[in-house]
Amino acid sequence: MAITLDGIVLPDDIQWTDELVSHSVGQVQTPTLTGALIIEESAQAAGRPITLASGNGAWVTRATALALTELAATPRPDGTPMTLIWGDGQTFDCVFDRASGEAVTATEVYRLAAGGQGPDHPYTITLRLITA
Repeated sequence: MAITLDGIVLPDDIQWTDELVSHSVGQVQTPTLTGALIIEESAQAAGRPITLASGNGAWVTRATALALTELAATPRPDGTPMTLIWGDGQTFDCVFDRASGEAVTATEVYRLAAGGQGPDHPYTITLRLITA
């Protein structure tokens, strides 16, 4: 099954770099005036980070990189989430995680003179998403 983000097909070998990072418990630590520490924890229903990165091999075309950067540059109406479909069929409602840096970064695999990149020119990408 293809990996897609709002209908944009991503490489099937793209790496989910934080897939196994603990994310299901949120915690707030609040120091009091007396110096005591109040720790509150609860299940976190949303906010799971999903960082997808090319690494050294999962390339996309320039056309795909431009579609992803355009998607990131367009505000979502009423905060509606995008749908990420992972290769095993899992689906995630997510938005770009702009608080963690650039939502989408794309870098040429090899450089060409300005204007020499056609729609099939290869790029590596990093997508920063968070579940909604």
